[in-house]
Amino acid sequence: MRIGPIAINVKDWSRPQTGESRLFANRVLEGMAVAGPFWPLVVYVPLGIAAIAYAWAAGISPPAIAVHYGAGLFVWSLVEYVAHRFVFHHAPETRAGVAVQYLIHGVHHAYPDDSRRWMLPLGVTVPIAAALSGVAWLIGGPAIGGLAGFLHGYLVYDLVHYTVHAGPGRWRAVRWLRAYHMRHHYAAPDRQFGVSSALWDVIFKTK
Repeated sequence: MRIGPIAINVKDWSRPQTGESRLFANRVLEGMAVAGPFWPLVVYVPLGIAAIAYAWAAGISPPAIAVHYGAGLFVWSLVEYVAHRFVFHHAPETRAGVAVQYLIHGVHHAYPDDSRRWMLPLGVTVPIAAALSGVAWLIGGPAIGGLAGFLHGYLVYDLVHYTVHAGPGRWRAVRWLRAYHMRHHYAAPDRQFGVSSALWDVIFKTK
């Protein structure tokens, strides 16, 4: 399937397969479409810390920063649910829409064991983070601490997603989240959209 000059290798994502996927014949594009945990950690841990330091230097008290940070985490948890349910699982109606949806999330459902697709590529997340950082800087005040919580919330989500796909793990919470997420992949793709928690699935009755 093609979008303009770009050829995309689209598979049926309603039937999970084993092995690795390949999205693009072009090696550069393919390299930009995969990710692991190293670079997101390198980018988003310091960026969140820098936002906290900026808020502190701007005269915001540590208790206030903690509240703003917690609010950012909470907002991220809702964004995680909404994005997964309404963007990642949007039903395409056109040929181009199918290709775009496969790029966004279909490839992960087609090949859920492909570890290169367990985290979002920096080419997707960095422009979004840059835009959010610009908005937070313009607003100032609580938005800076909130940005730190939001970015770290995203990072936790992506690391949890990577971890639950990697194996059952030793911790009971990880095993529970893995079972919850695997049901989404193999039994109920129209439910259980939470990855780092089931909070919003409970609230919106999609558990």
